[in-house]
Amino acid sequence: VRALRITEMASFNKVILMGNLTRDPESRQTQSGIMVVTAGLAVNDKRSDGNGGWTDQAHFFDITLFGARGESFARFHKKGSSVLIEGRLQYSSWEDKETGQKRNKVDVLVDQWSFVGGSREGSNSESRQGGESAPEFPAPESFGGSSSADVPF
Repeated sequence: VRALRITEMASFNKVILMGNLTRDPESRQTQSGIMVVTAGLAVNDKRSDGNGGWTDQAHFFDITLFGARGESFARFHKKGSSVLIEGRLQYSSWEDKETGQKRNKVDVLVDQWSFVGGSREGSNSESRQGGESAPEFPAPESFGGSSSADVPF
């Protein structure tokens, strides 16, 4: 482990979000053949309304996935799907071609994603590409080995 000198600035760029997709994932390929998948993610935040009650405040994020990870994401998700993502923030700026104004935005570049929620029956399995369903996860006995009674501690 290296100690930071006073002149060095420490940084860490990691974000974990769980929410629902606001639109179907959109796929495209770069000229070099890399798959790029984009989608929108809504995350609700409960806030006190000041009168003893609670209100939801929605936050919206653009997310981007690359390669096989993005292809799988697009295959198994659609608008409304619940998802947990881990990634990092990326700031972009450009000049608008029509107005000449400087524009900027922050995207979430997704490194990992997971299915969340209860049963996905009827939620989005019927509308997946090619009629494919979500993968079935193995039951504990599929891993072989011993029961918890055989653990030596």
